[in-house]
Amino acid sequence: MIIGAKTYLKVIERENIETMRSWRNNPELRKNFREWRELSEMDQEKWFSTRVNNNDNWVGLEIHSKADITDGPKKDQLIGYAGLQYINWLLRSSEFGIYIANYQPFRGHRLGTDALNTLIRYGFEELGLHKIWCEVFEFNSAIHVYEGMGFKRDGVLRDSCFKGGKYWNSIVLSLLDSEYQNRSNEHA
Repeated sequence: MIIGAKTYLKVIERENIETMRSWRNNPELRKNFREWRELSEMDQEKWFSTRVNNNDNWVGLEIHSKADITDGPKKDQLIGYAGLQYINWLLRSSEFGIYIANYQPFRGHRLGTDALNTLIRYGFEELGLHKIWCEVFEFNSAIHVYEGMGFKRDGVLRDSCFKGGKYWNSIVLSLLDSEYQNRSNEHA
């Protein structure tokens, strides 16, 4: 278990993969994912078997609320997913992925930010990564959250997705271990 201020991350349990699949298939969340199609039970089982349990280049974790939040999730409630994906151990880099279930009680409490901070800390301090990055569609407001956490824009992938009848760019952002260390020292 990896403990943050408001959340904790733990290994994905088989009993929760159907709940996570239902969240993942929610159109409001799915619009932000590169995988555009709905996932079947078989897709989710394959993901669990090949990525979560049997892949040294993938760390997938459940996000749980650490304490009861007024008008929010209850203590220990499963609220989302956070993961380090496509880990390149030679370059010591990884893409991150994260989502909080699209239920109003889970949103607006900065739980996603806390979970991502917890995941980043784990990636840099425990796994020894040099770079953690993400690809975000330009219409996703999370870009501003990531930049507020110290992520820098590496570049733009032009017309990399087609949604709502038009092409959209993707923004690639990253955080280096030295930037993480500077950020941590400023908050110490």
